[in-house]
Amino acid sequence: MTQINTGRELLEAALQDLNAGAEALASRLPAIAGHLTDDSLRAAFDDLVDRARQDVDRLRDTGMAAGGPENLWMAGVLDDAERDTQATAPGGLLDTALIGAIRKGLASTIVSHDTALALARTTGEQQAEAAVGDCRDAAVRIDHDLAGHLARIAGDLG
Repeated sequence: MTQINTGRELLEAALQDLNAGAEALASRLPAIAGHLTDDSLRAAFDDLVDRARQDVDRLRDTGMAAGGPENLWMAGVLDDAERDTQATAPGGLLDTALIGAIRKGLASTIVSHDTALALARTTGEQQAEAAVGDCRDAAVRIDHDLAGHLARIAGDLG
């Protein structure tokens, strides 16, 4: 592993990590979403997959996001979600568990966006700043939408 010595190098590592997380969501979330029973929630997960694909493109357009290792946090979140599909009864319980799992991944991603934004601003990388800002804004909107689904679906459990 190469040592990171500059803000631009750290930004590049951050963009690679965000890209790897978006790639993992785009490739693994469709199978997980197939276990959802709420049609509106399934549509929200489908939107998240579409957005993850857009994020991959947007981040790669910076010229700094290709390569890098697996995003371990997102991989772990998706592993947990896959386990939930086997260990939790289908229906509202599983839908609720999957919302929680995916929102954990989004929370980590949003924090990572904040770091990358700060680095992009500090290094003057305007294209990276615009790309990450767009990705972050979308992640916040999606998280808010999933929180609404959580309140509705979990409310029906009681």
